[in-house]
Amino acid sequence: MMRYRNYSYEEYERAMELLNKGFGITTISKKLGIPKSTLHYWRHNLNKPPTTRWIPKPSSELAYVLGVLLGDGYIVREHHNNYDIELLVKDYDFAEEFSKVMARVLDKNFKIPRRWRRRPDFWRVYYQSKAFHQWFKEQTLDTLKPYIEYNRDTVKYFLRGIYDSEGCNYRCKQIFLSNNDLKLLSYIQYLLKKYFSIKATGPYLNVKAGSIMVKGGKRFRRNHNNYYITISKRRDLRVFLSKIGFSIRRKQLGLPRRM
Repeated sequence: MMRYRNYSYEEYERAMELLNKGFGITTISKKLGIPKSTLHYWRHNLNKPPTTRWIPKPSSELAYVLGVLLGDGYIVREHHNNYDIELLVKDYDFAEEFSKVMARVLDKNFKIPRRWRRRPDFWRVYYQSKAFHQWFKEQTLDTLKPYIEYNRDTVKYFLRGIYDSEGCNYRCKQIFLSNNDLKLLSYIQYLLKKYFSIKATGPYLNVKAGSIMVKGGKRFRRNHNNYYITISKRRDLRVFLSKIGFSIRRKQLGLPRRM
């Protein structure tokens, strides 16, 4: 059975640009490696790749989603045609905020977060979009930077998204952010310093690879080192909470999670 090739939005855009300039289908096919039949469908608007059904545009909403997806959120392909963007968390206000923002990004109806059947103490939010799924899967931190640093507002909401996911506010005396990716943590430090003059120290080793953790009553061995950065100066804490902040009320107030 022949597999259908997934074309990126950039490939489609380049092909259409050449078609509109008057280049022949055979020439474009050889140049871009796209079958002539596919180019014929595109030219006559008979069929388009799924990636054209959603086009990424810089916005505070997309920046927040990117922050969440580099933290607690994730994309997953279920079965053959389900391309999911998901979030599983214990804080309802976080799940609700992510759902509101994701609905605006995809131009879909808002979904109320639901209890997860496997773990009723978790709230689950999921949306389906093949175009978004394929786009995000192809991205790297470097290719996401134009969307994150589009303006100061997008930086703010990206930071809020990642801190909602992986951040911890300890009694408004220290704000931590943990992640396995040292490059990402260094980038967060850069954003905090450049756009908000906030100094985050670290990264420090949090949990070593190979150590055992217990989650949901089950034991797991960590595959990667986990690191954290911290904001601790009073002035920096005040700026973070007033200019960036958390969507999660208990985190904004520095309160522990209710057991």
